Amino acid sequence: ARMSPAQAAAKAEAPAVDRALLAPYLAAEGLAENGSVPVYLNAEGEATGSHELRHIAWRLLEDVGVAIAAFNTPKALHCLAPNQQMETFLVLEHARRDPRVRALVWTSSGTRAFNSGAALKGDQNVYVPAEVVDAYRERGMAPVGDVVLSAQTKAFWDFPKPLVMAVNGLAVGGGANIALANFGDVIFCSRNARFMWPFAKLGLSPELGSSMMIPFLIGMSKAKELMLGGDWLTADEAARLGLVSAICEPEDLLPLAVAFAAKVAQNHPETTRCIKQVMNAPLRAQLEEVLQREQKFIMETIRATGGLGGFPKTSKL
Repeated sequence: ARMSPAQAAAKAEAPAVDRALLAPYLAAEGLAENGSVPVYLNAEGEATGSHELRHIAWRLLEDVGVAIAAFNTPKALHCLAPNQQMETFLVLEHARRDPRVRALVWTSSGTRAFNSGAALKGDQNVYVPAEVVDAYRERGMAPVGDVVLSAQTKAFWDFPKPLVMAVNGLAVGGGANIALANFGDVIFCSRNARFMWPFAKLGLSPELGSSMMIPFLIGMSKAKELMLGGDWLTADEAARLGLVSAICEPEDLLPLAVAFAAKVAQNHPETTRCIKQVMNAPLRAQLEEVLQREQKFIMETIRATGGLGGFPKTSKL
């Protein structure tokens, strides 16, 4: 297969990364250990403790300035369980504060799924201590109980360091939006990747900022086709539409993403922050209103249809 410009640039200029370190991410059973991240009860200052992760795996490749966050519940297809949602905030907050992290790669373990969207069954508990959840919520870094995941959406948009999405498998609903709707700055995907927005079938409407971002990225007609029709979008079609920068074989995905992140990490952090901020700014200025409107309409369709919504009623968030 022809190497894309992004692949060629990553290979030519990035610091070397040992592929053997990345091979365990391909295991169908997921990573054996998740690791832990520091927690910060205060808006500024040092960590006040640590949290042993249950739903996300955290690794730091300090020699190249890259961290890897991986959804790591493959049996549940990495769905948006309440604890996963809260741990996402913990990971983003630590990655922002740790100066050793100059770029972040976000992926999932295995090769079947990236994120299957709303957790409509399974464990609804949150294992992050309540005092940590409360402290993070005070500064907008915890779920606020809405269906459209407004706080999580803004946390990804506002993450100040380069974030590379490595989409390794299916991504559905909110998972498709995390993969494609500007949660990451550069998106690579495996040939196993495929995307679906099943909102119409479920009695829902677009969320996580997708009502703005997907039409912006691919045009209104194609966006409405995907949202109303609920059909699968292949990796090849996503690349043709410009939703992803490159597609590759499953075993090459994480090496490509880490190599590109390592190359970007060589730049001055203020430069990369400013590039992100100035490019996001016109759309970020609209995001609050977009999320409020999405919440209004998704509640209207839930009331009309009894739609499933983003959280089961038993969610502990």
